[in-house]
Amino acid sequence: MLKKATGLLLAGLFVSTSAFAAVLDGDDFVSATSVSGRTNDWSLTFFSVASQSNMKPGKTETGTRSIESYDYFGIRYKLNADERIALNLPFNYNTAGQNAYGDTVTSNFSLNDVHFVYSNYDLGYFGPIDYSGKVKLYLPTSKNSQNSGLITKVRLEGYADWQFARSWSLAYVAKPDFYWQSQTASLNDQIGYRDDGMFFSDPRRTNKQFGLEHYIQLEWSLNEVFQVSSSVGFDESWYHASTVEQLEANHTTTFRSRLGLWIKPARGFSFTLGVGNDTMLTSGNRGEDIQFWQPQNTQYSLMTNIYVL
Repeated sequence: MLKKATGLLLAGLFVSTSAFAAVLDGDDFVSATSVSGRTNDWSLTFFSVASQSNMKPGKTETGTRSIESYDYFGIRYKLNADERIALNLPFNYNTAGQNAYGDTVTSNFSLNDVHFVYSNYDLGYFGPIDYSGKVKLYLPTSKNSQNSGLITKVRLEGYADWQFARSWSLAYVAKPDFYWQSQTASLNDQIGYRDDGMFFSDPRRTNKQFGLEHYIQLEWSLNEVFQVSSSVGFDESWYHASTVEQLEANHTTTFRSRLGLWIKPARGFSFTLGVGNDTMLTSGNRGEDIQFWQPQNTQYSLMTNIYVL
């Protein structure tokens, strides 16, 4: 669920203030700006992205749909005008209802991976290009990370922003992930069982060792309340080989496209209405055709930022 949810996190529709870069993740918006003139070094924010997939091919919606969300409370400290550190306490929550496969599911709450964040919103300029970046360190506090033997994950995030007109900006964003694992393979506990007690498919999977999400984003600021953002890029993953399980190494590439409308009705509160599509370009030996913007790989989302304290 986190993978799908995080796949809908729209890169920031952000109104630049002082030295801050114009392009940030959506969850940066509240923490990077002052609220009603406050300059407190400590702050508490809440972030949430709720999403819903289209029904899978051949499945029909017959009841209330389940909503998936990735949420966290962020405790942040301002080191200076351009730097922040933070501790994010994330969790997943699914509402009861019908999922994309037509199955009826109950509500579910689970802890996700707690992580520390260092943000620098002013790494300098190269000509008209404004650079910023972040470093995130994840702890294996989720059930999925513990099952896969994750020791830690480090994510580096870099933003290169070019504001080429008063209301327009173009950016390149790169987010490499580095995984440290205690094992190269694990069991996928999301695979169901048949009536005879056997798995529907092979539950063995190799663990990810490296990932890279990178994309180009175009932003248009209509005014101080509304902004439009569109992005296209790729999400790539490299997986270990497992000699014990006789599984080969693998590399997958997904084409990712996003469109969002950012709405900021008041200081300390903002939300984004978004639609996104993830199209797998490499599908292993499944022999599936590549299909862009089909119902089965399109999702809708609502992202919310709230300044709590």
